[in-house]
Amino acid sequence: MRVAEIAELTGTTVRTVRYYHSLGLLPVPDERGGWRDYDLSHVARLSRIRWLVQAGVSLETIRRVLDESEATGVEQPDDVPAAGTVEARAAAGSVVEDLAGALAAVEDHLAEVARQRDMLTGLLERAKAGSTVSPMSPRMAAFFDRLEQAAADEATRCAVRKERDLTDLACYRGRMPPEAEFLFVDPDPDYDAESLALYSQEPTEMSEAQIEQRAQVMVSRMEARLPPERLAALASSVDTDAVRGLFSLIGATGYPDARLTRALEREFLTAIDRWHPS
Repeated sequence: MRVAEIAELTGTTVRTVRYYHSLGLLPVPDERGGWRDYDLSHVARLSRIRWLVQAGVSLETIRRVLDESEATGVEQPDDVPAAGTVEARAAAGSVVEDLAGALAAVEDHLAEVARQRDMLTGLLERAKAGSTVSPMSPRMAAFFDRLEQAAADEATRCAVRKERDLTDLACYRGRMPPEAEFLFVDPDPDYDAESLALYSQEPTEMSEAQIEQRAQVMVSRMEARLPPERLAALASSVDTDAVRGLFSLIGATGYPDARLTRALEREFLTAIDRWHPS
């Protein structure tokens, strides 16, 4: 049969058949009457190649699989030692490793696809609900939406946006500890007003004492909103290395101020120690 016929028979294209020839995966048949004459052995080999490709096996691994199959299918005379037995076993082991690696890659891909599906499901639900599509949680996004709308001037609004961008970055990078969710409270006019007052202060214009005081105020405000048992539960579950990683990421951005970032990190870690049940 001609190349177009074997391509159609095996569900591929003439170009692919010729590509396999160029790689040495498919033997080039003898010519008959000025055209290449493919026989059933070519059909069988090409079918196996396509079958393995559809399984996600690389072409290099397919070459070894086919070579190993052909080697094991050749009968040796009884009086001839099994030449290359060690080599054959090594090749078989290599094929097993390659196929196991291909399977692991597919499983990793499936896990990634499942993760993407879950993300898209969540994003779709948020979009349907009219929430901001963002790496941060709906609770966090709602907090910043509320403060930005309530800001009295552009400078405060800009500070809120920058804080939002930091939170977005931390969530995207996986640096936001899950316990941080409690920092973003439900609508509370008094708490929101206090938050906006803090955002209206420019850290770069503060003294060291003012920086320390602001960090203490920010932590104490959160402490005042939660009962001792809730604080104890948070202290028991939070990963302090994750907290340090979060502040390291914030510090790398250079915002809001290196001094305030360091002061907040110290205050949070001190508070976590304090919240632990005695």
